[in-house]
Amino acid sequence: MRKSLRLALAAATGAAVLVSGEAITLASSANATVSAAARAAAATFGSIDFSDKFIPPTGSDKIPFKVHLNNAYVDKDKPAKVTVRFLKVDETEASAHTADVTQLGSVTTVPTDGKADVSGSIPVSSGDKPGDWKYQVGVTQGDAPSTTTPTYTGWVTLAVAKATRVTGANVDPDPVYLKSGKEVDVYAAFKLERGGADGEEKITDVRLESRDSDDYYALTTGLEADDSYHDSTAFDYSTSAGSWQLKIGVSRGTKKYSFVSNFEVKKSSSKSKSKITLYASPTKVKKGKTTKLYGKVYRGSKAWSKKILKLYFKKKGTSKWKFVGYVGATSTGKYAKTVKPKYDGYWRTTAAATSATYGSLSNIKFVDVK
Repeated sequence: MRKSLRLALAAATGAAVLVSGEAITLASSANATVSAAARAAAATFGSIDFSDKFIPPTGSDKIPFKVHLNNAYVDKDKPAKVTVRFLKVDETEASAHTADVTQLGSVTTVPTDGKADVSGSIPVSSGDKPGDWKYQVGVTQGDAPSTTTPTYTGWVTLAVAKATRVTGANVDPDPVYLKSGKEVDVYAAFKLERGGADGEEKITDVRLESRDSDDYYALTTGLEADDSYHDSTAFDYSTSAGSWQLKIGVSRGTKKYSFVSNFEVKKSSSKSKSKITLYASPTKVKKGKTTKLYGKVYRGSKAWSKKILKLYFKKKGTSKWKFVGYVGATSTGKYAKTVKPKYDGYWRTTAAATSATYGSLSNIKFVDVK
């Protein structure tokens, strides 16, 4: 065959034409083309997903992420390598930290779409500042030498939210004195300081539990409109004495946190308990209008006749109770006080202890001023 014929065949078929003696062999380049294309497709960064992007309330934790790669494998034993660097608030590139990454391993078969996910996390502690952090993702090809510098994306802002907090957690009374044959009303209160948007954090459990035994009292988990919490339960004489705690469970994202406030439970048979009920009518008033605060005070199971009570008010958004005035109970233990509130806030009454009777606090009533 003449040289011109060999060239024509090559041009028409895209094949290599080999001559051995008088025989002509056509070798297809299809497989070679596919293999070369596969080798030429460089691994690239596709996207990254973060979760739990917030500071922990205490200790250390992690911000998990997942990097999505394209063309992740040069071959089944040559996966691309991922490096993630990050900067905390106000840090410069010279201070860049390296995140923890679980690199890809060998596979028996390279994924047909070439895609793979790489998991990792950014370490974070309660002492870190919330705000605009930054990150960048670097990719190193699977067949590159170990000394190769990754190909990085630009720096991208990562908004890290502040920590969840519980403030003002307390139990009243403290200590709780138990008397045989009697019950004691125990009040729990706290405020949830959200670090994220409404609904991101949820109260999952509230309980009063013994630190010395398996004794506990479960409370409700509902919050008031301002994220404050108030609930109560009754302890009887069978309740374990000793160290107790108010335990508050909070979930946020995939994280679960517990906040505690300690108190004591003691047993006594020398004093009577006291109890105060408090109601408000109406609970919503226009500014300049009045509302009636009323209730009854008990010593043991009977009315505490002629007892003088103290009335307190706490403005919404503040933590300090202010003394408003005295309220006298009747011979049947009933009392009432008409007030003209200026602000949204909480009201409560107190009964001072005597040598024969323990003091007590009423429940808390919120009055909304429009």
